[in-house]
Amino acid sequence: MDLKDGWEKKALIGLGVVVVLIIIYAYFVPFSGTPDNNTSYNQAVPAQVVPVPYSQPIINNSTSNSTSINGSYNLTSDQAKNIALNANHGYTVATITQGNIVINGTTYSVWIVAISQTNAPSKTVFVDAASGKILQTT
Repeated sequence: MDLKDGWEKKALIGLGVVVVLIIIYAYFVPFSGTPDNNTSYNQAVPAQVVPVPYSQPIINNSTSNSTSINGSYNLTSDQAKNIALNANHGYTVATITQGNIVINGTTYSVWIVAISQTNAPSKTVFVDAASGKILQTT
């Protein structure tokens, strides 16, 4: 291919020089070390169960309406409701039932308090009926 000494030949040489410079820059100049990775990941931290201290009042068993099959319910349903609501501000109680829960091989008598809040997922709070501590929230 025979090119004349005109602007076409100069443009072709200039284009070739630009392509060679781009290739050299892409492969050699900016990557002279290990690249920094500035990517950060936000991982959700699971909510932890925090025992809520509760000073237990002295209850006369003859007048208490709090009973169970094994007699270990020392809190009333109202007290369990208050403990669950104090630990979860902004929620309202849906239902309260009595039951048992097994945690690490130990069976606890609990008040099962279902709570809910507008535009938030419902929760179930398990309040230890003997000590008044929150054992688990799901």
